[in-house]
Amino acid sequence: MITLKKKFSDLNNFIFKKRVIVRVDLNLPIHNQEFTDLTRLEKIKPTIEFLLKNKAKILLISHFGRPKGEIKNELSLKNVSSEINKVLEKEIFFYDEAIKNIKIDKIDKIFEKNDIILLENLRFYPEEEKNDDSFSKKLASLGDIYVNECFSVSHRSHSSIVGIPKHLPSFPGMLLENEIFNLKNLITSNNLSSSVALFGGAKISTKLKIIEFYLQKFGKVIIGGAMANTFLKVSGIEIGRSLYEKSMLKKAKEILDQFSQKKLHLPLDAIVIDKKKLKPEVKKIDEISKNEKILDIGPQTRMSFYNIIVEADKLLWNGPLGLYEEKPFDEGTSFVAKAVKDNNNKNFFSVAGGGDTISVLKQCDAFNFFSFISTGGGAFLEFIEGGGLPGLDSLNE
Repeated sequence: MITLKKKFSDLNNFIFKKRVIVRVDLNLPIHNQEFTDLTRLEKIKPTIEFLLKNKAKILLISHFGRPKGEIKNELSLKNVSSEINKVLEKEIFFYDEAIKNIKIDKIDKIFEKNDIILLENLRFYPEEEKNDDSFSKKLASLGDIYVNECFSVSHRSHSSIVGIPKHLPSFPGMLLENEIFNLKNLITSNNLSSSVALFGGAKISTKLKIIEFYLQKFGKVIIGGAMANTFLKVSGIEIGRSLYEKSMLKKAKEILDQFSQKKLHLPLDAIVIDKKKLKPEVKKIDEISKNEKILDIGPQTRMSFYNIIVEADKLLWNGPLGLYEEKPFDEGTSFVAKAVKDNNNKNFFSVAGGGDTISVLKQCDAFNFFSFISTGGGAFLEFIEGGGLPGLDSLNE
């Protein structure tokens, strides 16, 4: 488990009137050309405000989407700039000059009338994901100090994450520091028998290692969402037209054989739709027909999962329990999330993380039930698995 050797407060003596490069995550979820969640932007506000209070000039750098080294107008960070202005309540200057061509005297000129400059999408440059050292040096040359306020991408060995710290004094941001503190709190305990991990979403393959890790570490593990279908199918249960991962059947069988039903909890019933009727029905898990498709957990499952969580000491939540994008299939997640609010254990500590997780918890007004919400997706999963992250390691070097 990594421990940061530096603190955000350590840069207090260095930032006055300095150019500070702040790596943030402005990869905000978008649907129908509208941003659907601003959590990642809202969470960086305290760091930005602190730097401005200390007369620092801020150079914001980020990625947006997956342009794969190509310039794509729809993935320009110019599209995010108005949202940044609103959340930070501060006018920023979007500088669309190609990063490789930017001159420091031009940056200083812009800073004469502006406190925050936003550079273009880092992933427009293939050098970013290749961790090209010349690109890292170019980025580093634009600032005096580097702050990593991007926990969500700290599992990537990219120039803006691990390259810049080789060339500048580097520190964690407030959010990154807070992420580590809370996630370590989740998994460091002498007795985790009363701890619960809940995993939802579609794919086991992306979460396989962490599911196994928590089956060994925590008292109980709940599996919902489409990933539960793979376990159900390998158990010999008819799942009809439901989504599952064929390539994961063998591994799911090994997990089921290794862990008891007291440890691993799967759905007992489901909300399904028929190919012809298209009207949601409740079906026991062993009564689903070949023409039906599972889209949410049923009432018996909801109560079962609720009861497990309401008695827990600690909770890790990652992923929705149904097709939350389409109502009423968000209701299973919404019901179970109420257990987090209703848990009366005074020491109860709950953490949720992942993009879809944040979206569904906000959608069902459960976001504020949790002790901590992580902005990370892949980084969140890798960190709570107990390993290190390149972006955090680089701050310690």
